Amino acid sequence: MKTLRRYNFENSTYFVTNVTFGRQPILLKDTDIFFVSWGVNRPTAWVILPEHFHVIIEVGNKKISDIMHAFKIRYSRYYRDQYGPGRVWQNRFWDHIMRDQNDLNSHLNYIHFNPAKHGLVTDPFEYNHSSFAKYVDEGFYLRGWGAVEKFEFEGKFGE
Repeated sequence: MKTLRRYNFENSTYFVTNVTFGRQPILLKDTDIFFVSWGVNRPTAWVILPEHFHVIIEVGNKKISDIMHAFKIRYSRYYRDQYGPGRVWQNRFWDHIMRDQNDLNSHLNYIHFNPAKHGLVTDPFEYNHSSFAKYVDEGFYLRGWGAVEKFEFEGKFGE
């Protein structure tokens, strides 16, 4: 397998996508495992779907590869303790370093609209496994955002 090189910049903000092994729809069985598995580096924005997730995470002085490696190990242990043996994650993950505020805003919109994009809800506010309600409460979005609008996203998001 070819060696993947990642850019590492301290104090950067990353968008990350990770997919379960074989796209097994297992992530909504117990979302508490998701949050406990992050340890210190918790995402600032997230959406958990049945077989993949997207997060925005600030890395501080750590490498994104180390953060994701630790997350995947912790999650896998907790998951297997609860649901039995088996592989949980696909190899690797998709990451993107935020370049500016517009880039961050675009990725936040993508994360928060994702449940509607996948047909799980018609209103992103109704989806319980996302940070959207938190962002609405903090005034970053109006309550009806994404409910009736159609969005087109340019760029790659690791799906």
